[in-house]
Amino acid sequence: MMQSYAAWEKRVRSLAEALMGPDSEPTRGHVLDFLRAGEHGLAIETLADWIGDLEDPAHVAPADRTRVLDLASDFPEETQIRVRHALADPACG
Repeated sequence: MMQSYAAWEKRVRSLAEALMGPDSEPTRGHVLDFLRAGEHGLAIETLADWIGDLEDPAHVAPADRTRVLDLASDFPEETQIRVRHALADPACG
C-alpha cells in the first residue's frame, strides 16, 4: 500500500460509517471486523459488495464509489477487479 495502513483503515472506516445506516449494521460490522483483523482486501471488497447490492444505486454518490475504487487501487489486480465488478452498474452493461 502506498499510504500507511492506519491512514487507509481510517478512510475505509469513515466511509463505511458514513454510508451504512442502522439497517446495514451486520455488513458494517463485517467491514470493521476485517479491518481489525488486518484483512484489508476483504474489508474493501465487502464494502464494494454492499454498495453493488443496494436496491437503489443512487443511495451511494458517484464520488463515494470513486473513493472505494481509489481505496482498492493499491491492492493486487484480482482485488481491484472484484471491487470494480461489485460496483458496476448493471444498467450500463
